Amino acid sequence: MERVPLESTAVRSAGYDAASSTLELEFNSGRIYQFENVPISVYQWLLRTPNKGSYVARMINPRYAYRDITDAPPRLDSDEELLRRLEDSVRWFERKPR
Repeated sequence: MERVPLESTAVRSAGYDAASSTLELEFNSGRIYQFENVPISVYQWLLRTPNKGSYVARMINPRYAYRDITDAPPRLDSDEELLRRLEDSVRWFERKPR
């Protein structure tokens, strides 16, 4: 999911997927969370509110189910990226001591 940078001491970036109503937040701590069934209006308010950390704490955290995706494998954005990663894996395997 593509996120936009935010001016906040708590939240680094935010993204929204309208098809699944999923809000994704990256915090300045480095943690990334996805919130489920979030109306687009909540995301729009987040972008407009001056105190994003407070808004997340009051209006998002207690109301929507979420999961930590910080350590999730990276999403491959293109066939070229997939090919590059596969080639890197093969090279690593060929160099691995047996």
